[in-house]
Amino acid sequence: MLTVPPPPPLPPEAESIKSLTKVAGLITLIYGIIEIILGIVLLLFLIGIVPLISGIVDILIYTNCNDIIRTIERGDYVKAKEKTLTWMIIGFIIGGLLPGILLLLAYMKYDELLRRTGSQ
Repeated sequence: MLTVPPPPPLPPEAESIKSLTKVAGLITLIYGIIEIILGIVLLLFLIGIVPLISGIVDILIYTNCNDIIRTIERGDYVKAKEKTLTWMIIGFIIGGLLPGILLLLAYMKYDELLRRTGSQ
């Protein structure tokens, strides 16, 4: 029987980035659900398109946060940093201040992680 060894543990910085990204993703998921519901209700009064679009973008941020976490788990920290930057900016503009701040904090931790692992 062939057994697969478990993956090596992630550096503490990577775990911290994962945690911040998970929290940001969950917050955007909650914001997204609320905004979509609000948008659908307000759509009846022809003013609900803005919260509806914002809710959809929040759901996209949530799904991309999960993708960032998977990228970190694979050890591709450079690609994860690039994706975090993109979704951090979108988070600040459309997704909300709190998710944007959390993704900014995660983004700032990448430099230390990349120095430690020797990736650039």
